[in-house]
Amino acid sequence: MLASQMLALLSDPPPLPVPPGPPRLAPEPPWEMHVWSTTAEYAFAAAQVLVCLGSFWYAIVVSRRGNTLIPFMCMFGGALSIMLEPLIDSHLQVWWPIHSQPDILHVWGRNVPIMILPVVTWYFGLNAAMRYRWMQKNGPATKLWKLYAIEVACALALEPPAIQLDLWHYYGDQGLRIFGYPVYWPFVGGACCMAAGTLVYLLAPYLKGWRVVLTAPIVVSAIAAAYWGAGWPMFTVLNIDSPTWLTLTAEATSIALSFMIVWVCTIGTGHHEYLRARRAARKAGLPEPTQEPVGAAQA
Repeated sequence: MLASQMLALLSDPPPLPVPPGPPRLAPEPPWEMHVWSTTAEYAFAAAQVLVCLGSFWYAIVVSRRGNTLIPFMCMFGGALSIMLEPLIDSHLQVWWPIHSQPDILHVWGRNVPIMILPVVTWYFGLNAAMRYRWMQKNGPATKLWKLYAIEVACALALEPPAIQLDLWHYYGDQGLRIFGYPVYWPFVGGACCMAAGTLVYLLAPYLKGWRVVLTAPIVVSAIAAAYWGAGWPMFTVLNIDSPTWLTLTAEATSIALSFMIVWVCTIGTGHHEYLRARRAARKAGLPEPTQEPVGAAQA
């Protein structure tokens, strides 16, 4: 009897009862959803590969002309941003319907098809490279708000057709939509491109020699910072049982935070002060201000 009591003391204690957790309030993804057709799936992928190849060609030409690998490394930064996709999708409630092409990632409960790699490569990489190039050429006079509008328009042109073909799907209460595309998301995506290009431009004097390879992770880090910096209101309400008024408020807040990121970038590049000086010069009938680079770009 003593031996049995000793064995009982030495054995593992019985597990404590686990209290029931809060119910899952986020909607379930459409598990059985399929892409509209295999032909559409591969046609879309082929078109994105062509755009991506053209983007790499642009980056190579600009790199040779500028005698720097920064534009080329921006493209690799865009490609590396694929690692953010599953995490963003889990917060944003993006679902990848059952598809026939292979997956490039299976993380965070998302099977990300390989066709998304060229998409993020050219969208983020090319935009960062082009913004770096234009700001190097034009300095504070670069029309950043117009560039931002172009990036928003690119997202609006890219995603709704893909959504209608069921290549990917935004589920849950996403607020206002355009052909299934959440209205706020192109503004957040454009802010990511703005942050990446601005940071590369400001740090360019330090990205020389072997440090040029740091361009790629800088691009990815800037994208991640802007994604969550502007997207957190919607990420939150998408994963709770939120009323419509709260969803719309969060949507407007994410758009406003995206504008704030762009505004901060205009300050960092000197564009904000340039516009103020230009308005004052025109009002006084004086010549427009010079376009000297500011911040780290002066080095």
